[in-house]
Amino acid sequence: MTGDARELVRGWLGEDAHELDALSDADVVELHGALVAARRHQGRALAAATDEALRQMPAVLRGTVRRIVEH
Repeated sequence: MTGDARELVRGWLGEDAHELDALSDADVVELHGALVAARRHQGRALAAATDEALRQMPAVLRGTVRRIVEH
């Protein structure tokens, strides 16, 4: 898992990935967990904001706009 976590975080960090070399395996696993949780939270918040925005539109447009947004 540690190698997988390190490679996933390295991919997410892009050009700053070299900074991972300063972290222990335990620190990388902890960072991976925190980033996964943050991404999950961000995804839920974005979905809630999208739903709220769609509720502000006339019902006749919601389906079309939802398909455009989710595409």
